[in-house]
Amino acid sequence: MQLPAYRQAALSLMLNEQRATLTMPAGSDLNAYANQLLERFSNPSLRHRTAQIASDGSQKLPQRMLDSLRYHLHHGSDCRHLLLGIAGWMRYILGEDEKGKRYPVADPLVAKFERINQQFPSGPARVQALLGINEIFADDYPPIRPLLPTCNTPMIAYASRVPEPRLHPSIRRPN
Repeated sequence: MQLPAYRQAALSLMLNEQRATLTMPAGSDLNAYANQLLERFSNPSLRHRTAQIASDGSQKLPQRMLDSLRYHLHHGSDCRHLLLGIAGWMRYILGEDEKGKRYPVADPLVAKFERINQQFPSGPARVQALLGINEIFADDYPPIRPLLPTCNTPMIAYASRVPEPRLHPSIRRPN
């Protein structure tokens, strides 16, 4: 959360893409809550570890992102940050950072991810193979698969090991 573009993307995800899919109790202030979350995520003394947050992503993705994605696909509304979040997950499960250093991926489907990563190390074929994992992208999510050609910039590029600075344009509104 140190980079302003990431902070703005997270806020936009919460307030513009997730808000429409939530049922909030009366009197809830989602803006205040979103800003509190960003402050918490930005606080280095809380020691939120990315690996801890990303662990078991195959179990978390359907409930935290795919239901919202389904809503936006149904309504034809903007969901680029949700797609970027899915791309980030795809990047994480490579088990390798931008410098080539390996790290453990904690997920019940890690063996399946490793097979896909070996067969398709990058590019559209890797994204398509990951979108084909029915334990995550169940058969009731067929609208996600045809989106592949329209999300080349965030999803395919990021899932294909694009360096971090090249992502910034993909999280801003296209011209």
